[in-house]
Amino acid sequence: MKIVIAAAMQEELEPFRDSYRLQSILKRGKTVIEEVLDQPGCALFLVETGIGKTNAAASTSLLCETIQPDVIINTGSAGGFLGEVEIGDVVYGTKLTYSDVDATGFDYTFGQVPQMPSDYPLSQKWLKIFDSLEHPSDYSLHKGVIVTSDSFMSELEFVKKVKERFPKVKASDMESTAIAQVASFYEIPVVNIRGISDIAGVKAAESFDTHLGKAALHAFQETKRLIQILAEDNL
Repeated sequence: MKIVIAAAMQEELEPFRDSYRLQSILKRGKTVIEEVLDQPGCALFLVETGIGKTNAAASTSLLCETIQPDVIINTGSAGGFLGEVEIGDVVYGTKLTYSDVDATGFDYTFGQVPQMPSDYPLSQKWLKIFDSLEHPSDYSLHKGVIVTSDSFMSELEFVKKVKERFPKVKASDMESTAIAQVASFYEIPVVNIRGISDIAGVKAAESFDTHLGKAALHAFQETKRLIQILAEDNL
């Protein structure tokens, strides 16, 4: 089984790079692909995509063509929504969609790219795996909608609009839906596991700088648990 761990930033992949022995495979633009050596039970790769939807989409296309993984685990940090999560918590995305795409004038759903699905839901197989995980003692696990935008969630009015349009949203990132959109062309599932570094609209930029390390570490811990399950069961 081939598993790709994809994250936007060096800081988000740092816990993985500290834990695994790596071999560089490819560097192109913002994309950095590394193979994990001596990984039992599966072939494991780290991919640094760069920040934002375009970088994420380009990296996903490249890794789907070159590595042809069985699953992409998109991880790293995300902004949480007030009242839904707390800083340091981890959110498993059950559905991914865009929060900054508006083609509603042509009868598309808000967030839906024309001629593409309205969202990218996770299959029941993956949801069952999430449900089987024990909850850690030092942070909480959540399941729910994660939205993707090219805008960092620091503007309060934008955050309010997102919450109104997506009442069940748990978190926002800048890459996952773009990764899922491209991966869908290759029929490769995308699992999104995000640590919460900030609360959208509440001094988000300052909080991100302060808590990025904690968010990345907790996302790493959850991602590593999932990899162990996949390697053992060879799902």
